[in-house]
Amino acid sequence: MRLKGVLIALAALLLFGSANPDPYPDDYFASPLKIPLLLAGSFAEMRNNHFHAGLDIKTQGRAGYRVYAAADGWISRIAVAPNGYGNALYVSHPNGYMTVYAHLDKFSDEIQDYVKDLQYSNESFAVQNFPNRDQFPVKQGQQIALSGNSGGSAGPHLHFEIRDERTGFPVNPMLWGMDVVDNTPPRIYRIKVYPVGAGSTVRLQDSRTGGWRTVSAGEDAFIELTRVGGKIVMQRVSKIEASGQVGFGVQTHDYHEGSNNRLGAFRISLRNGLSTLFQSEMNEFSFDQTRYINAHVDYEERKTSGRWVQLSHVLPGNRLPLYEASNNGILDVHEGRNYDLVYKVSDATGNSASFDFSIHGLAASSVAASNGDEAGSTMHHDRPFSLRRSEFVLRAPAGTIYQDEILTYEPTPRQVEGAIYSMVHNLHDPIVPVHKGMSIEITPSGLPVELREKALIAYVSPNGSLSSAGGEWNNGAVTTSVRSFGDFAVTVDSDPPSIRGLNISSGKNMSASGEIRLRIRDSFSGINRYRGLIDGEWVLFEYDSKYSLLRHRFESSLSKGNHTLDVYVTDNKNNEAHLSIPFRR
Repeated sequence: MRLKGVLIALAALLLFGSANPDPYPDDYFASPLKIPLLLAGSFAEMRNNHFHAGLDIKTQGRAGYRVYAAADGWISRIAVAPNGYGNALYVSHPNGYMTVYAHLDKFSDEIQDYVKDLQYSNESFAVQNFPNRDQFPVKQGQQIALSGNSGGSAGPHLHFEIRDERTGFPVNPMLWGMDVVDNTPPRIYRIKVYPVGAGSTVRLQDSRTGGWRTVSAGEDAFIELTRVGGKIVMQRVSKIEASGQVGFGVQTHDYHEGSNNRLGAFRISLRNGLSTLFQSEMNEFSFDQTRYINAHVDYEERKTSGRWVQLSHVLPGNRLPLYEASNNGILDVHEGRNYDLVYKVSDATGNSASFDFSIHGLAASSVAASNGDEAGSTMHHDRPFSLRRSEFVLRAPAGTIYQDEILTYEPTPRQVEGAIYSMVHNLHDPIVPVHKGMSIEITPSGLPVELREKALIAYVSPNGSLSSAGGEWNNGAVTTSVRSFGDFAVTVDSDPPSIRGLNISSGKNMSASGEIRLRIRDSFSGINRYRGLIDGEWVLFEYDSKYSLLRHRFESSLSKGNHTLDVYVTDNKNNEAHLSIPFRR
């Protein structure tokens, strides 16, 4: 009977396939480009305030490569924007996943004509549309666009994503077997050791002098690494001692053949003997969670040195589901014990690098924890917080910060570049990351009534320069929402944007040119909207915000003769500029 059961199970397996099929089959998605896949950016690579959601595929420094559908499906979303993803296509597939193709130069002819009709119908360059399933079906390998440099792209490339349509989460395309040649292991450059909790200390012994450096809670110790005889070892540190609770961080980057770009690691693990103290793995994440990158990394280190150090312990307010951690990755160090730790960093194709080190336990310190609540100024990571002063109000929801902070605030009469109508309000420290928007309200002084609608709040840099934080006049104060600490003051923006013709001037014969190019800029609050007309009729001007460039491609319907171009540009405080230029065509 047992043999019969086994035979039935084998027959069912052959007939119906495995009960747990591979969720990421290597043969489902083909490459979106028919050139070697060299990466300028990897999945979940660290970027300012977000994780990278896909692969940035190099296009040999130029636009115009044919982009192909990675699998059968249908175009379910078309988006055009002057920033962000620029020109982008979203293709839904029968397996429940979606592929995304961004920073495109142009779409295939059928889609391009459809988009242009939408733009003229809406009188807007920026459009978003969700075609029905039968409108634009595609086959694997069908050309759908040309690669480009549109939107927020820093250079020609194709941004390619795979998303789970059920959740909207981007999934690591490398899990699907993207054909990237990679036999190069990641590199581990440095580690950091953090005493956490009152009384914790770390001591590093200098390998050359034998002297000791001690750091306490609230500080950290950087350890440079080098390679000797194929092994990663500490540089200028011969021994690490610690007491109390200790966390760790690592600076590491990945590389692959044919590309010098620094990529993100797929998996980082830190083992304490035979047990896992911490592990992060970059399989997928939610766009709603991506700003938690500021809790995933050492934010202060990033702001001060530019280095990306990934924490191997989980801050209290970090909600990323990327981790497997014992005691949140914190090592409890006891006197007289030795702890053998191993970092292992792996890429998505299985290459890895390892570094092992030891911690020797010292006697614990008797330093007591301070209670910031006695002064009523502790901002807790899991509670709402408010601060009210005579000319300043702060309101922050729960989850604004990642760990508790004793908030500092001080108004000062600092000198700045430009007119301000308030004290400079010094709100805590910019090296502390902020996750959620905080409402700030500043009561101005000496603000003329006629400038109230032009008032806004400005960030004040250490050298006194101003940059817009937005804001509106409301019941005697100026309010806005900010996502960083820093210095703030009330100012005004009453200056209109600027418009400058690049290839057009008054009376110019444009018959030899295929387009009109203009530069539009705003010195403070930023461009809000623009409108271009020829002979009083709306015409399409493409806007590339990174170059401040407006471009109109002449339509074949434009008759020969004299014409008038009118361009209107409005900033975020409703200051408007108007340029009128007669020309011939």
